[in-house]
Parts: sequence; structure tokens; C-alpha cells
Amino acid sequence: MRGERGLRWSAAAVLAAVCGVGATIAATGADHASAAAGRTSAAQAAGSTATPIKHVVVIFQENVSFDHYFGTYPSATNTSGERFPAPRSAVTVNGLANTPGLNGSGTLLTNNPNTDANGKQVNPRRLDPSNINDVLTCDQNHDYANEQKAFDGGKMDKFLTTVANASGKSATGQPCQASDVLNYYDGNTVTGLWHYARQFALSDNSFGTTFGPSSPGAINLASGNTGGVGITINKADTNGDTVPDGKGGRSLISDAQPYYDDCSTRDAVSLTGRNIGDELTSAGLSWGWFQGGFRPTTSFAAATAGQATTTQPTSAFTPDEFKGKFATAPASDQGLCNAVHPTGAALGGIGGTRPGPNNYGNKDDYIAHHEPFQYYASTANPHHLPPASVAAIGTDTQTMSGGTPQFDTANHQYDTSDFNALLGAINHGYLSPDHLPAVSFLKAPGYQDGHAGYSNPLDEQRFVTSEINALEHTPDWSSTAVVIAYDDSDGFYDHAFSGVHNPSNTSAVPNPPGPQDFLNGLGICGATSVAPLAGQNGRCGYGPRQPLLVISPWARQGHIDHTLTDLSSVDKFVEDNWHLQRISGSFDAIAGSLNGLFSFGQPHGNNAKLFLDPTTGRPTSGRGHETRRHHRGAHRRGARRGRGSHT
Repeated sequence: MRGERGLRWSAAAVLAAVCGVGATIAATGADHASAAAGRTSAAQAAGSTATPIKHVVVIFQENVSFDHYFGTYPSATNTSGERFPAPRSAVTVNGLANTPGLNGSGTLLTNNPNTDANGKQVNPRRLDPSNINDVLTCDQNHDYANEQKAFDGGKMDKFLTTVANASGKSATGQPCQASDVLNYYDGNTVTGLWHYARQFALSDNSFGTTFGPSSPGAINLASGNTGGVGITINKADTNGDTVPDGKGGRSLISDAQPYYDDCSTRDAVSLTGRNIGDELTSAGLSWGWFQGGFRPTTSFAAATAGQATTTQPTSAFTPDEFKGKFATAPASDQGLCNAVHPTGAALGGIGGTRPGPNNYGNKDDYIAHHEPFQYYASTANPHHLPPASVAAIGTDTQTMSGGTPQFDTANHQYDTSDFNALLGAINHGYLSPDHLPAVSFLKAPGYQDGHAGYSNPLDEQRFVTSEINALEHTPDWSSTAVVIAYDDSDGFYDHAFSGVHNPSNTSAVPNPPGPQDFLNGLGICGATSVAPLAGQNGRCGYGPRQPLLVISPWARQGHIDHTLTDLSSVDKFVEDNWHLQRISGSFDAIAGSLNGLFSFGQPHGNNAKLFLDPTTGRPTSGRGHETRRHHRGAHRRGARRGRGSHT
């Protein structure tokens, strides 16, 4: 279980995990030494890095605009008994409180340009953490087309009439209000993230690579290229999931599920081309995607046992093979992946099937369209096979036969519990520190991913802080950078418009689905005289502004970075750090750099550790406010007590 000081494991549990997750192998000292030696050789063969960063961990959350979380940073209202401390030094973000309002009068908090369907002006409202209805809020519309309509050519004034949700009810049963699309949190609710921003580095100029919801956002993180759609099933070619790209192919613009996934059960697509995982694998670097609920509730072996013919080989993949066969309430039908958690768990939500005052519903842990690497045959683990052992995590690439993937290993796709077991094994000394992959992507289970409608900032905080606390306990921390990023804005208001950096013209697309771009007119996003990346339409960007933070000993302390970046900037950082090539057709070719969030000009990372309480988001025992000298002294004293205090 996750405790106040992060993730904990018993020595016995960690040893069992090291010895074998999906297969039984002997737990001898020779085995452990051999695994460590092999991993060291692989790490040495991968070459050096351009910066002191040897491990990048991307915590990829859901559906938040920058203004929704940081619009009034660093000033919190400090009501309801909550207090957020003042910044250590004067900082300014491009936010709601310091941007002039309509016609230059007031601010965006007091004189916002957005109006409702009746033409009445509506201003943003602070969401109060003492009111559960302000914590468990409604999901907004965040489609590719409607987000462009909300931007209104860059005027940013049509959110209430295009993406606002005025129908349905929230998890607490309250009617959804269109005005909620403008509302925002401050450091009294998103306390942990504000503390990370206060000590480490925050970008106020980072955007979604394209417009649209989760699937395009996840793909843009994985490759920076939502073009090159391959297989489409269950009407994904006509229902608005994809749009013709103008050169005979299709681009992904909505939430089709990944084709190569036994836990997909509806419209789905595959993607061609390469992703950052392919680049890392080709370079001999370890990497992994770790997602909550990825471990199936019914294993592929169990699901295919007892077939009339021979046992189904892993190389045989059939879409929708397990649809409707294994789900029981309160889970929805997710094929083999039917683990659930209560919505609002951090607020006392009980979930389950029995109605009650604290039953705010349930959410599947695994959400297939949030897993970008399952769209590609090269990086997919369609049967959700576990790693053979913790020692194999990050290096267990599938085998190929005659150019055909065999889907016979975990293939770099794992459950978040595998990442936690790996950190435990490193901290207990069962595995050497170089077993932490060069690049790790962490995706929370649904109820903790921050997505309005089924998650919330407090459950999200528990996941994010617990994972960072655990990483800070590892001996790898001195060379680690955590990037917190978001897949899309959920449609929540943000006032910043980056301009169009990749245009799209879908004006000639016939129904269905018809034109999908609307920023500058019917079917038009950006200048029609400019060719889009790879010649592919349906990839207009940048989209909405979203939070991006870097937590690392090497992060600039309390810094606000104004460099223009997008999700593919994460790919660019990985590529540049490990001397990898750019991905063909990717936004990484034009992406801004994350280097402004770091301070690489000294021999050691000088930013101290910051341990946060997962429940309150506040620093524990004042450890986040140590000076570096005191921090190093504490490290030396802690090192004599045990490995948990290592930097």
C-alpha cells in the first residue's frame, strides 16, 4: 500500500519479485550477479549521455490545462484552513491573475472574454477544496474540432459555447454546469504540484502537440506523429476517430483504442512508423511504459486454455477476441483487463455496486487508449504478458520471425506495480542501480490520473507524490529527471494561444467524417500556403497549453521557463541526451528544448530532495527545505543507517 512516505515493499516480497514475476527462476546469488553483470554491459554498450541525466521518468497524467492548475500561481487564496507558502523569490507566470482582461480592463479573472449562450459574460471561479462538488467535477468536451472552435482564431473566447459540458451529472450527482469549463484550482488543492513548482522547475509555455483528446496526446508523447494510421476496425475510419490526411493515408484525431491489445473492445487503429521506444531499443537502451491496470485480471494463458485445437500461440493476435467474456460488475468490459477502483478514493469513495452517499462510482484501472505503444506492432504487448523477472524489465524486447512480431515477451510494456517492484529491488540491494531503465513512462490507474469526471486532484496527488518519493530514495536519484506532463487539456479554459506551428486543411474531406479543422474557418487550421509536417493533414497544432514540470537534482530551483515546448519536446530531450536520431514525420523536428528547465552548469545537481505527504501534498518533516549542505550531511548520516537515504 502507499503510505505517507511513499511506496514500501517487504524484503521478502521484493526478493520474490526479483526472482520471477511471470516465470519461476532460481533465486541464487549467481543468478543475481549474472543479471547485474549483463545489465551493466548493456548500459555500457548504450554509450554516454549529453547531460548528467542517466534516467528520465515521465509521469504522464490526464486532461488538465495550465490555467486550470496554475492560473494563479504562486498566489493561493489560503481559505478553508489551507495555507500555501509564498515563493522563495519573485516569480511570474503567464496566468489568469496577471493577464489583462477584455479590452485591457481588469484581469482574466475579473473581465474574461468568454460569454455563455445568451451572450452574458462569465468569469473563472476558484474551485474550493472544502467543497467535494468542486473536487469531483465534470469532464469537458476536448475533441480535435471543438477545441479549435473554442480558440476562435486565437481569441480564446468561445469555450462556454463549444467545449463546455452542460449536460449530465458529476460523480457526486450534481448537474454539470457550462461555467465549470473556466474554473480553476490553486495551491490549496493541487498542493503537491505547486510545491514541486516552488522548489523545482515549471514551464508556463508548453502546449499539446496537436488539438484533441487522450489518444493523440499519448501518441504525440510516444512519437510526435499521429499520422500514418494503419489498420482500422469497428468504423474507426468513418466515425471521427481518423481523418484523411490528403495524401492517401489517415491521421488519428480522436480516442480510437489501440489495435494490438487484448483489452481493447471497440473502434481501434494501428499506427505505422517508428516511436521513441523503437529508437531506444535500436540503440540498446532500456526503457518501459508502466500503466496502472496493465496486469490482466485474466491472463492470456488462462483465457485461451481448453481450446478445442492446440493452445493459441502468442504470435496469434485476434482483435476483440475477449470482448464480453470476463468482465463482472462494477468493471466495464475491458477484455482481459477488468481491475477497478472507486472514484474519489482519496475523499472516502467506496465504489462497488451498492448505492450510497459515498459511492461516487468506479473506474477501470486500465484505459487502453491511454497506452500509446500498443498502437505499434513493434512495441506492443497485446496479451499483457508480465516480465519474466524484475531484472528483465526494460530489456525484454519481443522476438521476430521472418519480420513478423511474435508478441512473446512483455516487450517494454508493464504494470505500474512492476516499476514499484523494481524500485524496491534496487533500494533493497537485490539489483544494481543501473537496472532502472534509461527512460520510463508512468501512467496512473484511471482513478488517479487526474481526468475530471472519474478522477480528481487529490487522488492524482497520491500517485504522483508516492512515485516521486520512492524515486528519491533510490541511489539513481542524483542522475534522474522526472517530467510531469499531461496528454490534453480536457477542454478546460486556458488563455494562451501559441499560434499555428503545423497547419491542416481538411476542407475537402467528404462526409463521413467531413471537415475536422475549424480554427480559421471550415476545414482550415492555419495558413493553407504552408505545407504540414510529412504532408499530412489532421495534425494541426499546437493545441491547448498544459502543465509541464521537471523534478530533479538538476532542475533549476523555483524557476519558471518560458521556452515554447510541446509533448514532442520530451522525445527531443531523450533523442539529444542519448544521441538518437529524429523520428520521421515527427513534431520533434520543430520542438523546443526542455534544457531551460535544467541547470547543467555545475558539477553536481544542487536541488535538494523534496518528500511530500501524498495526502496533504505538503513537505514532510521539513525535508524539502533543507540547504544542500545540510542535505549532504543528512545523506552521510543516513547512509550509515541504510540504503533508503541515498541520493
